[in-house]
Amino acid sequence: MLEVEIKADLGELKKEGIQGSAAEMGFVPADSLQEIDIYFNGNDRNFIKTDEALRLRSCRNLTTGSSETFITYKGPKLDQKSSTRQEYETAVGNLTVMRNLLTTLGYKEVFTVDKIRQEWKMPSADGKAAVTLCLDSVAGLGDYLELETLTKAEGERDAAVEQLLQLLDKLGISRDHLTRKSYLELLMQR
Repeated sequence: MLEVEIKADLGELKKEGIQGSAAEMGFVPADSLQEIDIYFNGNDRNFIKTDEALRLRSCRNLTTGSSETFITYKGPKLDQKSSTRQEYETAVGNLTVMRNLLTTLGYKEVFTVDKIRQEWKMPSADGKAAVTLCLDSVAGLGDYLELETLTKAEGERDAAVEQLLQLLDKLGISRDHLTRKSYLELLMQR
């Protein structure tokens, strides 16, 4: 699966206005989450230089109170318009054990990203893939919007990127606000 994603810095834009526009477009509010991401660097290569990511995520659902942990590998970005990457993710039973396993294998913790995420979902319709809209408040960075969808094949990527860009336009967010950088990259630049 490819995770096709675009991200916009909201700057002075108000999340409330975006939420109203999203609801008018058919997005449905989903969960509010706190995601704490611990990023690791490889012992055999520098993931920052290779544009890859190895992440251990603690996810607490602020709506239900449940918690989960995931480990994720993200490959290099695949195009110049979006943050599309090959992604592999699986649930992990115990964050502390997985963290210790990675450090014992020589992986080094490089940074932690803490964010509150409000998710909105738009089901698939008219032959278009389902889309998730995320309003993120990232500690040390501010507010961002992410639009993401999944595709099964590389040949579907360009159409998916265009679908997300059109949704961004309908939300009234200028494409000038787009960034291809991850929250990790943005925080490391500070």
